[in-house]
Amino acid sequence: MRIIAGTEPIDVEHPVFLIFGQPGIGKSSLGYSANEPALLDADRGAHRAANRRDTITVDCWADINELAERAEAIAKYHTIVPDTVGRVLDFLALQLMEENPKYDRGGGALSLQGFGALKARFQTWLMRVRALGKDVVLLAHQKEDKDGDSIIVRPDVTGGSYGELMKVADFVGYVYMRGKDRVLDFNPTDRWVGKNPAQWKPILLPPVEKATHVMADLMVKGREALGQISAASAKVSQQVDDWRSQIDTFTTPNECSQAVEDLAALPAIVAPQVKKLLWDRSKALGFTFDTKTKLFVDPNSGKQTKRGANGEELTAADIPF
Repeated sequence: MRIIAGTEPIDVEHPVFLIFGQPGIGKSSLGYSANEPALLDADRGAHRAANRRDTITVDCWADINELAERAEAIAKYHTIVPDTVGRVLDFLALQLMEENPKYDRGGGALSLQGFGALKARFQTWLMRVRALGKDVVLLAHQKEDKDGDSIIVRPDVTGGSYGELMKVADFVGYVYMRGKDRVLDFNPTDRWVGKNPAQWKPILLPPVEKATHVMADLMVKGREALGQISAASAKVSQQVDDWRSQIDTFTTPNECSQAVEDLAALPAIVAPQVKKLLWDRSKALGFTFDTKTKLFVDPNSGKQTKRGANGEELTAADIPF
């Protein structure tokens, strides 16, 4: 077990991409455009893909699980592409129901216990594949869900596994047609789900036969974007920690008042956190804030009460920054 401090960036060496869209729109071809891919052909549609690379036919969960257990079997590949992840999870569901009758709700459907086991087993498999140094691109068909009068398009994944996939995926992109153009959009909208930490704009995909390195390029850019996000978060945490150390040394109203002026120049994401630290420290020291002079004072001096001019209780929100 390793504890990662908030001030330490978290490297994401192997992001997980989840790409979904209607059948025939070129998802498998996108999967083959990853870096040194091995496509797990669970849907038996690889023969229709353009730019086909190495393909591993899988007929059951045991075939898929074996890839994570035998590192040598996938040693030469850099990216593992389950196609489709929905069918892969169907294989896993069948395996679980064969192992334990309690997981079978009847009619070939998983019980609640079964869904819990499925999520845990698939997450373990995914972690093991990434631990082998592999990138992962999950492909899925689309499914339409009705939300009132609206139709929301999401990945077609069985039951409770959908939520788990949305958690583990770093990027979720929807492939659709806009006129004659294919577009890959990671932005969530009122029409489809998505996940876009890199804040990419919709991507116009090249013709299928020319889209030979789309996912390889996106994986590099995604890794860089997640690293920048992590580094920025660590920088914010470090700034807050530095202020915490400084504020903990304050013993006088003047020190607290001076900090109010200094904090006004802090970035918007840092200021509220430091403001709370300053307020908590001033309360611990017994100081109050004079909203007229914009200064902290010691109420024992008789210059200020613990309430505002109209008798209201003051809070950190009354500090003017």
